[in-house]
Amino acid sequence: MKKAWLSAVIIVAALLPVAVHGAIVVRADGFFAFDFRAFYCAARVASHGADPYLTEPLRSCERSIPQRLFYEQNEGVAVPAPLPGYAIAVVLPLTLLRFDVAAVVWTLLLLAAWLVCVATIVRFADITWQAALAVTALSLGVASIPLGEIMPLAFAGLCLAGYYAWLGRWHAAGVAGMIAMLEPHIGLPACIALAVWAPGTRIPLAIGFGALAGLSLLMLGPNVNLEYFLSVLPAHALSEATRDTQYSLTAVLTSIGVGSSAAIRAGSIWYAAMVVIGTIAAGSLARRTNNRAFLACTPPAFAVLGGTFIHVTQLVAALPAAVLVIPYLIGTRRALAIAALLLLSVPWSFAWSPALGIAAAFPVAYLAWIYSERNARATAMAAVIAGLLLVGVNHTYLSYASGSTFQAQTSIDPRLAEYSWSAFSSKSSTHGLASWATRAPTWAGLILALAMLASAS
Repeated sequence: MKKAWLSAVIIVAALLPVAVHGAIVVRADGFFAFDFRAFYCAARVASHGADPYLTEPLRSCERSIPQRLFYEQNEGVAVPAPLPGYAIAVVLPLTLLRFDVAAVVWTLLLLAAWLVCVATIVRFADITWQAALAVTALSLGVASIPLGEIMPLAFAGLCLAGYYAWLGRWHAAGVAGMIAMLEPHIGLPACIALAVWAPGTRIPLAIGFGALAGLSLLMLGPNVNLEYFLSVLPAHALSEATRDTQYSLTAVLTSIGVGSSAAIRAGSIWYAAMVVIGTIAAGSLARRTNNRAFLACTPPAFAVLGGTFIHVTQLVAALPAAVLVIPYLIGTRRALAIAALLLLSVPWSFAWSPALGIAAAFPVAYLAWIYSERNARATAMAAVIAGLLLVGVNHTYLSYASGSTFQAQTSIDPRLAEYSWSAFSSKSSTHGLASWATRAPTWAGLILALAMLASAS
């Protein structure tokens, strides 16, 4: 009875922040599933043979849907949908439904994807479902689901790839890698590592990539697909270079005055290097630990450090590897790996949201209690530190968020939706050193996790 009561409390603790943050999103923007509206309209626009990456007719579609408070407050802004053609095709069936019905269906799909993540991490990382829920509650639940982000679906694919790799079911692992490709810069590193270290995945991966390419061509045609890679991706990276929730190397460089082209080039080179390092580390870790889940989970963890576009929602990709490595470390290194996991389990740049008020207790204190083998002192210390850090991050963001970093002037094709989105991103961001300070705990956790992965490889 006591165990059932504790499980119920954990479920409530996981879902309550999602509901609270969802209420904040509705109050601020006038509707739930903010990003899904852009995906929905991109699919609708593409179904009529138009270019879903241009401001028009994307903006007209977004404004035509009821509950458009955001668009009334931000005249002329189009929310871009920087998805590849095959991902837009995935959303296409939902355009047969009225938007509010489609948004509910999409949200249910995201919740189902969250359950898949929890169920698979439990197996290949050998932790309890309560711990898996704690790891993902804020980093995935709060950061992605209220906004209708596509990341939970891609993350489910990543976790499934890790699970099937752990089982040695290579065909299934390759198929799961295709699901992770809904977020290409997250799924691609996992697919590359699987292809390099697991020959059994090569045929399904080759067929899968061929199918995705064919679907993209069928959906958008060759010219728009070429536009996506050559224009949309760099434009989207630049459009969020000033955003407070952006963690990319490109954003860091543009904030200190580096030119747009150089910042994009540096981010791209860095991303490629991290994919190579992550792939090498994945093979070594899988061999040393005899846990093949590392093949799919390790490269994305390296890929989200730097790059051209890393949003706070995508940092969840580092969590499976951060969880996986802990049992294979001892002493100080194990303690550091646990600290890295605690830091990564909280999206600190959302510290302004009351939804994160529970973070000190769940997930931080709960995970500290589990990993310290129910040591009350360690649990209390973790809770106090997390609470002080939350208060400090929140106070820093609210009190010292005046402009003090360079505000980059980026050159974006005015026909693209990213043109108006860039202006909105700049207007709604603080441009202050304080906004970078709020990202420091996450960066510290990520760098620490990668160091521990490297030390175990």
